[in-house]
Amino acid sequence: MKKIFTLLFVSVFAFTACEGPEGPEGPPGEDGVNIVGETFEYSNINFSSQNDYTFSDSYDPPLVEGDVMLVYRLEGIENGLKIWEPLPTVFFNSDTGDDLRHRFNFTNVDVEIIIESSNFSAFGPDLLSNQSFRVVIVPSDLINSVDTSNIDAVMKAANIKSVQKLN
Repeated sequence: MKKIFTLLFVSVFAFTACEGPEGPEGPPGEDGVNIVGETFEYSNINFSSQNDYTFSDSYDPPLVEGDVMLVYRLEGIENGLKIWEPLPTVFFNSDTGDDLRHRFNFTNVDVEIIIESSNFSAFGPDLLSNQSFRVVIVPSDLINSVDTSNIDAVMKAANIKSVQKLN
């Protein structure tokens, strides 16, 4: 037992006492910078001719140059889980031949969600009224390494743990 204790003590001392040569200095950067995304959830959004079938919101502080904004529409809830669908989306009414599109655009200070259609009356309120959207800001360092069609993957990669609910 005494030999095992001695061997363990010597091993721990040997591994903690050794230091290798110092590596090269890394690129300059800001101390304490943490790449974290942000997300906003908008609910009860109604689209009509009164608002030109458009919803917009601004945010402060502005996006960092190179960051990307993604928008998802709440498609439904199944077994208590929200199902988010990435924009743009297109719906087709086979009876009338009309289509309806949800799309978005953004700048570094605002986001705009737009619905376009060849005939809005061909679609029911389930696509125009009480809509919920989740807007996710993804840092540019992550955008090429994540499946943006999967909101859970985006939020995990961007280290987003909470959603700021608006409206």
